[in-house]
This record gives sequence, C-alpha cells and structure tokens, in this order.
Amino acid sequence: MKNSVLVLVLMASWSLSAQLKGKITYKVSTQKDSLEQPYANPENTDAQNDALEMMHESLPVEGYLVFNDSISIYNVEPKNDIPQWNNTNDNLTITPSGINLTWFMAGGNSIYYADLSRDFSITQNAIMGPTVRIMSKPVEWTITDETKEIDGYTCYLATKDKLNNKKLRAWFTPKIPVKHGPRGFSGLPGLIMEIEDVIYTWKIVKIDFDNKEADTIVEPIEGDLMTQEEFVDFSGNIFSDN
Repeated sequence: MKNSVLVLVLMASWSLSAQLKGKITYKVSTQKDSLEQPYANPENTDAQNDALEMMHESLPVEGYLVFNDSISIYNVEPKNDIPQWNNTNDNLTITPSGINLTWFMAGGNSIYYADLSRDFSITQNAIMGPTVRIMSKPVEWTITDETKEIDGYTCYLATKDKLNNKKLRAWFTPKIPVKHGPRGFSGLPGLIMEIEDVIYTWKIVKIDFDNKEADTIVEPIEGDLMTQEEFVDFSGNIFSDN
C-alpha cells in the first residue's frame, strides 16, 4: 500500500511542470487542552511549574514560508519582547516576563533557509549571543497512506520519530509539488500544509502564489557556520534531556 501511495504522490508531482513560487502563512498554536495544569502535580519543580504556566499563557503567532521550486526561507512574525537568556555554568534561566513560548517554538528570531540542491539546510540563530548559522541534515520521514483534506487539498501523513516514543506528524500535498515546509521541516514530495509537533501545531491560513518576495530569496550569510553537533557544544547543551 505504501508503494502505491508513493507512486500516486510522484505522478501528481510530475503533473505540474510550471515553476511554483509563493508565500505561505501558517498559524502556530499551543494545544493547551493536552497540557498539564501548573501546580497540579506536587512532584513538579518550580521550574516545571513556571514552564507550564508560560505555556498556558502563550498566544498563537504567524510563521511565513517564502519559496520557489528549489529554495525556501522561513521566519516568524517580529516580536520586540524577546526572551532573555542566561546560560552561566550550563544553567539556563529565563526571564519569564512577557515571554510567548509559542513565538519561541515557532521559530523565534531564527531564520530557516533551505536549498534543495544541497543535502543540508541552514538556520541562522542569535539566541545564545553571537549570531551563528547551523547546518542541519535532511529530515528522515516515514510516509503513510493516511489522508485528509486541508484547504481543498488532499494531504498525506508523514511522521518523524522524536524522543520518548513521540512522533512529529506532517501533512503534505503532492498537488503543490515543492519539498518545502515551516521551521526547517522539508524533503517531502509536496508542500507541508500542517504539522503536529506534540503540543505545537502549524496550520496553513493563507497561500499566496506568485508572491514577489519569492523572486528575491537571499541566503543568510551572517555568523559562523557550524554543524548541529558543534552548536550543541557551543550552546552548552542546554536542551539536553540529561
């Protein structure tokens, strides 16, 4: 069955030969119904309760994907109140005032650039101080035969394994045969229309084909270029599960 799905996907992709370009607007939200309430679990630490409180207070934001056949760039709506970080001695503290965690998880002040002629994408990131550019390897997807309709397009489900037996779920449509998606997620045989990443979702709210921004996509060049492993060492591994 999965082989037949792939054949259908490829046939649909080949049916459109004209160059595609445009701008996609995604609404990024936190699924608060699936979240534990802060202070409900007596075993939670103060930091865990603070994080839960910020998640429940977070608001939806918009993310923007500008693309053509081979190149895309993604960023989130600007925000003046950027979280303040202190990473002294590998101990991360966050100034909680005014933080919208959805904005941060949607991409924050990072820029995600992908050129499908290369086997990596680049994320420009300044969250840890100096601006750096991080090279990421292609995402390894598992395409299923599950479908649903999104905004009039038939979409297929693809999944990516995460830690703790969780999966990232991406819905893509071969009717828009570009391999792009939000926040560095790409490589599927069709535009990613929706993403379910545990408690965060990206959902398309606007498709603007022939948007003029797609004619001037510029690769970010500011900052030292490093691998994902080098960035983990550079940042002090603050997001490690250890």
